[in-house]
Amino acid sequence: NTTQIGFGDLTGDNYYVNVNGSDQVYTVVSTALDDLQYTLDEMAQLDEYPSIGSGNLKKEVITENGETTTYDSENEDQAEDIAAVAGGLGAVTLSEAADYSVEDADLAGYGLDEESRITVEATYTEDEEEKVLTLYIGTEDGDGSRYVMMNDSRIVYLISTEICDNILNK
Repeated sequence: NTTQIGFGDLTGDNYYVNVNGSDQVYTVVSTALDDLQYTLDEMAQLDEYPSIGSGNLKKEVITENGETTTYDSENEDQAEDIAAVAGGLGAVTLSEAADYSVEDADLAGYGLDEESRITVEATYTEDEEEKVLTLYIGTEDGDGSRYVMMNDSRIVYLISTEICDNILNK
């Protein structure tokens, strides 16, 4: 069922309201409207990001401009590099979205089209099971962040350039 509540003018501490467009007018406390107002950020179901750190990161493969760089935890010579990229991967929070449902035609505007993006595949363990996280890193937004997508999600996130640089070991 759908119920439409129309809020009218404020009278003192109350709003005039009507239900489903009827002629009957009621008053409700002005704070009732506060409970019905949300931003898109508050209502959006964002992706869950895994817990990745130097203890469970097995390998990271970065593909940029057709060239591939691999950091492997089994390679003792790369221990410092693995720690750096694990620190970047562990610092990611998916809290700010630039686009909640990006269309393929709009990916180039974020630098996330297949020709432009940087692909990061991180192999990690979770509950003794090996998993792969794929991050696509795009261009900078001009305010200290870069556009990022995760796995098969259609959400474009903003992640600080500093964290992205750590993920890319720059």
